[in-house]
Amino acid sequence: MNQRARFTEQLNHLLYSNQERIAHILRIINNVNTSAIIVLLLYCYGADLEADDISSVFNWLELNIFVYALHFLVRWLYALNRRVFITGNLFETILVGVFLFVGLTNALGLYLFYNIFLLLEFADYRVFYESIIATYLVALLSYSVVRSSQAVSDLKINPATTFIASFILLILIGTGLLMMPAMSTAPGGVNFLDALFTSTSASCVTGLSVISAASDFSVKGQIVILFLIQLGGIGIVSFATFFATFLSQGVGIKQQAIIQDVLSSENLSSARNLLKQVIVLTFIIEVLGSIAVFMTWNKDVVFYTPEYKEEFTLKKPFIDTTGTGQPGLVDTVKIDTAEINIDEGLPTFGEEKEVTQVSTDSTQKNDTNTSSVASTDPSNTGVPANLRINNSLGNKIYFSVFHSISAFCNAGFSLFPDGLYQKGVRSSYILHLVFVLIITFGSLGFSAIQDIFSPKNMRERLAMPWKQWSLGTRIAVNMTLFLTILGAVGFYFLEQGKPALQDKNLLESIITSLFQSATTRTAGFNTVELGLSTPSLPSYIMIIFLMFIGAAPGSTGGGIKTTTFLLLIMSAIANIQGKKTVDLGRRQIAQDVISRAFSIVAFAITYNFVCMFILAITQPNAPLLQLFFEQISAFATVGLSTGITGNLTEGSKIVIITSMYIGRVGTLTLALALSKKVISTSYKYPTAHVMVG
Repeated sequence: MNQRARFTEQLNHLLYSNQERIAHILRIINNVNTSAIIVLLLYCYGADLEADDISSVFNWLELNIFVYALHFLVRWLYALNRRVFITGNLFETILVGVFLFVGLTNALGLYLFYNIFLLLEFADYRVFYESIIATYLVALLSYSVVRSSQAVSDLKINPATTFIASFILLILIGTGLLMMPAMSTAPGGVNFLDALFTSTSASCVTGLSVISAASDFSVKGQIVILFLIQLGGIGIVSFATFFATFLSQGVGIKQQAIIQDVLSSENLSSARNLLKQVIVLTFIIEVLGSIAVFMTWNKDVVFYTPEYKEEFTLKKPFIDTTGTGQPGLVDTVKIDTAEINIDEGLPTFGEEKEVTQVSTDSTQKNDTNTSSVASTDPSNTGVPANLRINNSLGNKIYFSVFHSISAFCNAGFSLFPDGLYQKGVRSSYILHLVFVLIITFGSLGFSAIQDIFSPKNMRERLAMPWKQWSLGTRIAVNMTLFLTILGAVGFYFLEQGKPALQDKNLLESIITSLFQSATTRTAGFNTVELGLSTPSLPSYIMIIFLMFIGAAPGSTGGGIKTTTFLLLIMSAIANIQGKKTVDLGRRQIAQDVISRAFSIVAFAITYNFVCMFILAITQPNAPLLQLFFEQISAFATVGLSTGITGNLTEGSKIVIITSMYIGRVGTLTLALALSKKVISTSYKYPTAHVMVG
């Protein structure tokens, strides 16, 4: 017994005498290992590798998992209380435990994953196994990100700065991912500015795009856009805080202050509980929305899958096939699709192919012995050539989930080439009503959603029917209903007899008008054509007005917000009536809230005026109405466009990118983050009166 105690004492002395040095080495190993996992995953899924190369990458990733498990076991060994260490890092313990269990079963020859593969009857074991490993690694990385996010509390920066910095980080990460070759359908991938534009639009839930999300991005690229929409809609800090709470990591006061600002919570103590309910309710609404969208797809709707556009270099020499003795001279060109003589065979990607083609004055006709490399001819179908029809069940589910998340987050991104104006979709009126409901839920604001749909609050109101919603919720709901009805009635009467509502019966016209009203303040979907002549000029002015107002505070929508607009009106009325206070819902609105509302509007008007001036310089040939519409759409994070987004110059793209970002984080939030905090305002200057109005 004495020998055992002596051995234990010597072992502990050996371990803990070098604890600090070993802990430092472990941190370095963990950082290198985590970085290697990120690089290998990006290389694997972003570089268009062959199957053998992917398998080689996953062999290295398995080694990374082993290093991570070893790192965890050493940390456990050095823990002062190993039982507390396990309970405090339960999620990480489960992940490492799963790895050790699978390794043990493989050592015993049981091969757990392979037996599951046979049970589920998947087609390809390699794809099945690699998907499990990738999911496992994403879980590990997510846990590491959550642990790292706790360092926010130690930084001496205010919540507003943290909020705007999180969006910059998200945008830059999204830009890097979208630039990878496998994310695009075009050879060489997407250039930096277009990737930055798309990433900003998705992260700031806008929907404007200089390239098509439906045809210019691969499925991988579309999934990246979807994640940017989801993270940008609720906020990356919100997700990090939620999972920190979920994984028992704890949440600091500063993080709760950030969430209070993001979700427009009334007090700090309720911010964390509000966040939990908001995340859960968000996923419930998005799942139910996906099911509703899936059930209401019109039978005429055609779904697509993007395909890689192979680029062939065609060398065209001097040739003579006309019998005139006059050779035709054609330069070497690169094309995305080509007609190749079948007898000569199809070219291989990366190789040059001799093509017999003559440039003469005579009109040439296609020979019957030719085949198009592209599966679809855009000139005949109106659909980009690299889109393949795919009406499979899985693709319909994918489209449903994508559009449900895009609608709830008010992003406006669509996987159809023409958005919801796509043939078959624009006539699915029941589907339009589903979108109106999802969009409206997203535009109400997270505090209002929690106040209305929280099980606890619903039970309390059933027991106490006299108990009302909070003042903020009542304003959000009433203003949303008022502006939606106002916009729908206005659009219906302004577009009577015009192309937007032409050939539609009464019910179809009402649904179309309702949809346009709901989407113009937030989402940016469109089921009518937007151009210089459609809809009418009065409708354009009304749409711009609704976009500028936007959604409710704390929502995924933009604009100056419905509450801000209402407070401006009520303040003006109180001023006309000679009142010194603004009363609303039997409550007196604080003066600092009124000042904040006026500041938001002043910043918004000034900023948009400056941007319009710059756009007039960088886009001199574009009509002023189109530029104004595009700018307000970007600032209000709506995403509607008259069709000039793809023709923007580089300078104009930078202006729109900046507007989308500022519109999402808020002009006042940005000003607070950049301003210097006043230490004391206890002094007062003499009162002065100046002439106004």
